[in-house]
Amino acid sequence: MEFTTKLPFRDPDGGFYANLKHITVVDHQPGEAFGETTLPSSFAVLREQMGEERFDLFYGPRLCLASRGDVGQDFLARFPGTHVPHLGNKGQVYSLGSLAIDRFMRASLWQGGVLCDGSEEVFTIEETPPACVWPWQYPEPRLSTIVPMAHRNTVSHERLQVFLRESVQTPEPLEAIESAWSFHASSRHSTLTREWFEQTMNEGNKSLPFLFELEDTLAQLSWVREHDCVGHGFYRGCYLELYLMELSEIRNTEIAQTGRVLQELCALIERGFAPVVVNEYGANVDGTHRQTASWLWNLLHGLSVEDLSLSSPRLQLHIVSFLSEYKDQMGPVTVREVLRILAELIEDPTSRLVLIQQILPAVRIHPRVRRLPVLFLREASWPTIRYREYLGGERAVRVDPLIYERMDADPSLVLPAHGQGPYHLTDRELVYWFDVLSINRQK
Repeated sequence: MEFTTKLPFRDPDGGFYANLKHITVVDHQPGEAFGETTLPSSFAVLREQMGEERFDLFYGPRLCLASRGDVGQDFLARFPGTHVPHLGNKGQVYSLGSLAIDRFMRASLWQGGVLCDGSEEVFTIEETPPACVWPWQYPEPRLSTIVPMAHRNTVSHERLQVFLRESVQTPEPLEAIESAWSFHASSRHSTLTREWFEQTMNEGNKSLPFLFELEDTLAQLSWVREHDCVGHGFYRGCYLELYLMELSEIRNTEIAQTGRVLQELCALIERGFAPVVVNEYGANVDGTHRQTASWLWNLLHGLSVEDLSLSSPRLQLHIVSFLSEYKDQMGPVTVREVLRILAELIEDPTSRLVLIQQILPAVRIHPRVRRLPVLFLREASWPTIRYREYLGGERAVRVDPLIYERMDADPSLVLPAHGQGPYHLTDRELVYWFDVLSINRQK
């Protein structure tokens, strides 16, 4: 089934995107079709909760394949698919496997991949340097940087085998599998999730691949039930499930590059955005510049050319007024980044000219951005790794989901710049671009 949605979208320009990001995109996603599958009656509760069409198209067949033990194959998978950039960033791709059990076994070979010791340190916290330019009367938010550890333990083969044997015998397989992905982070399965698990297990299938796939499906279900699906289907060998999220609900996680934010402001007018990728903590894991550009776009509403001066009293008053209304929705990371980048754009004559000639005229005729299209990526069962070591070809060091749990609890935490932060392997796979301004005109 091809991707369908009522939202305005277009095919991405792969050449433009590759030049913008200075990367090689994944040319294709070799995915095997699911084949003939018969959904058992015990899937009825999941089918009802997920939606019959989406469950029959994607989740149900994968559960059937897992129950049959069809592991180790590249079945059609959710974005970003099974094939991701290979260790070393040489334009080659690597298969993570399709089913949840396949990803788990591949991740077991990585540092900090699975079943880590509960006493192992998984991050450090450092002081974030202040902005180089801060001409505002509004005080600069103070941030701290949470840095994933560069070296972590690898699970032993013996411990892995013991876990695999015991996980089919334990009376609580849901919790055992979830904690094996991340010993440190709190459980996100609710009483309702556990009820669905018990109802689905009525026919007694307790094979390990099925248990892993069911746990992953239930975690996905608990997230998607809270959001309206506005598009789904297959594109370039990946299954896409699109949602709209309020801009204020997406947690910004990174320091942005000023030039890239300006590029995204222009893209907002000219071609739209690819969806932001969001994890179960509401954190933006791919799309920092799109999110920051959206808030800066909103801030520019109501300003004139004469206001684009660092000495403008009206600009200072406008910022104070805007933040009095939106600072709690933005959070300290976004507030700091939007104001820092605005100052740097105004200070640079070439960037200021782009604001005057391209951005402000468009701001006057288009609405503020309230919602962004998003794709969901589950942090707990995804092999997120430290950027520098992976792209340098040295090793794969998995970033523990506890990083995002701590960030969720402390809004002043920000991920490190310059290659020490998490990399989700998502930016090499193209997805549709959406007309964000048209979407935000809709009621």
